[in-house]
Amino acid sequence: MSIATMNCTKMTPNIPKINPDNQQDMKTIAKPSHKYIAVAIMTVAAIFSTLTFTACSEKADEGELITTVSLSISNSGGAPTTYTWKDLDGPGGNAPQLPDTIKIGQVTPGGNPYTATLEFFNEQNGTKEDITLEVKNEGHDHFVCYEISTLSLPPTGLTIVATDKDKNNLPIGLTTEWKPMAKDFGVVVIRLKHQPGIKTGECNVGETDVEVTFPYKVL
Repeated sequence: MSIATMNCTKMTPNIPKINPDNQQDMKTIAKPSHKYIAVAIMTVAAIFSTLTFTACSEKADEGELITTVSLSISNSGGAPTTYTWKDLDGPGGNAPQLPDTIKIGQVTPGGNPYTATLEFFNEQNGTKEDITLEVKNEGHDHFVCYEISTLSLPPTGLTIVATDKDKNNLPIGLTTEWKPMAKDFGVVVIRLKHQPGIKTGECNVGETDVEVTFPYKVL
């Protein structure tokens, strides 16, 4: 999830000056030796090679800025409830707007789990750029991790499983199933991981594009 830019530098070859009043120089131009011709050809080739391969270089900019993370949860086809985290001025500015506590009921054994959909946006400067489609299209390079930290002892109550797959049959995590099996409360830490060429379905590799925390309670 990066933007490639070309950084081009104008290069001027260093060509020696010839004095037309110097007879020796003019003789050299009029009757160049085979050795001089070979050196000249190699020099010109080196100059054009340098201009072709080093004048312009690719630079990978930082990943897309994500200011908003929305999590929508529904059960048995009901209307979804959306919980939103926002940090419109980006890292280092004002404190982010935290989401409300996710409140979900218990699911009896064999009952339908909750379904959840995650979306990412950049809402700076009054616009709303949807980053979700990019994450989906590059699913083989991205993985959304869900880490449940419960405040109850012993830990009980909630499991989260990704239901979408990338082209390599590894989970992406934009859509999930939530199974709250007992009364519980805590937080769900959601991390969008960027894992180009190193994705294995584990969270401990790659860079973190965004990390947010959603409090939850199983009623």
